[in-house]
Formats: sequence, C-alpha cells, structure tokens
Amino acid sequence: MEKNKKMINEHMSNERTFLSWVRTGIGIMVFGFVIVKFSLFVNQLPATFFHEANIPKNGFTIFLGIALVLTGALTILLSYWKYKQTHKLLQKGEYLYSTLLLTLLTVVIFVMSIIIIAYLIMAAYPFPSLE
Repeated sequence: MEKNKKMINEHMSNERTFLSWVRTGIGIMVFGFVIVKFSLFVNQLPATFFHEANIPKNGFTIFLGIALVLTGALTILLSYWKYKQTHKLLQKGEYLYSTLLLTLLTVVIFVMSIIIIAYLIMAAYPFPSLE
C-alpha cells in the first residue's frame, strides 16, 4: 500500500513538472510574440510622434521574437519527451535525475537575453556615423 502511494506521488510529481515546463514554454512564446507585435507597431507609427528619436527600422527584433517563439515551442516539445522518458523510468523503478533540459534552456535564454540587452543598448546609444 505504501509503495503504491509513493509511486502515485512520483508520477504526479512528474506530471506537475511537465506542466511547469509547458507554462515556461508558453511564457517564452508570449514574450517572443510581444516583441514581434511591438516591433511591427513601432515601425508603423509616423515619425512625427518621435521628434528626433532614433527608432531602429531593421527586422532584427522580428527575428528575435520568432526565435523566442520557436524556443518556447521547442521547450514544450522537449518537456513532453522528458515527461514520457521519466514516466517509463518510474514504471521500471529506474529513475535517473538529469539536468540536461534545464541546462540547455538556461543557456539559450541567457544568450537571447544578452542579445536583447545589446540590441537595447545599441538602440538607446547609436554609434555616431563615420561620414
């Protein structure tokens, strides 16, 4: 009886972890979507609203937003794979802890964060032209 209860708790914990990863993936996708939509909105506003502001007109933010949406989708897909793998191992009683997915996602989000920070700095303090 006690062993069965422990097994149920382990499976429920696996499911909660999976759902947390899904929420994380959705959050990353929403952030990417917001970046793309805001970029399109800013590019459509008339320049008269910005009185000498230097608004970058490149498509970099669109690519960054799309990359974040793809990262979120990949996070959900990999979390499902990890959930199924863990489920099989729990059934066999051979669960092995792994941080590969967590490490991979952390590195990708960190790199994208550095790219966003660099982009914001360059947009706020444009380099003087060399003319």
